[in-house]
Amino acid sequence: MSSKPITWFKDFLGVGYRYHDVYMNVFPLFAEKMPAFKLWKKTIDWWPDDKIKLAFVEEGDDYWFILYGGSEYKGDNTGFVKKVPVSENYSRFKAGFEKKATLRFGIYKELPKPKVERDGSVKKFDLEVLKRSKYVYDINFVKIADLAPDSVEWKCIQENRQ
Repeated sequence: MSSKPITWFKDFLGVGYRYHDVYMNVFPLFAEKMPAFKLWKKTIDWWPDDKIKLAFVEEGDDYWFILYGGSEYKGDNTGFVKKVPVSENYSRFKAGFEKKATLRFGIYKELPKPKVERDGSVKKFDLEVLKRSKYVYDINFVKIADLAPDSVEWKCIQENRQ
């Protein structure tokens, strides 16, 4: 892992989950495809799968999504952080992720014209999960009270509180 301090990127919409693949998917959600693609190429593309760390730090009805890995080769040490509300999808991911998950980026945007589905429901948003992926083996779920004050996660949360 890079010895350079982590620069926390928090300018993404939230976190999405997908369950249909062999391993569950987790993905930060972005509004635009090209900036997300460029960010992936600059950061995560260079992270060795076995060095990626994903932490879900629970705090009341919310959790902190903290993702980092870094690369000695690239010299970039960007991490991702976002405080989001606990959801049914998060709880489902937590219960069934099987010690390994697929990391991807997702694009979530409002459709210019709402689309009527076959069942009569109206679809106002579209989700595209990008093809590039990494496997994450180091996944932790922890309560904020159980974090060590010298941990990367504790420092990240203190640095990124509004």
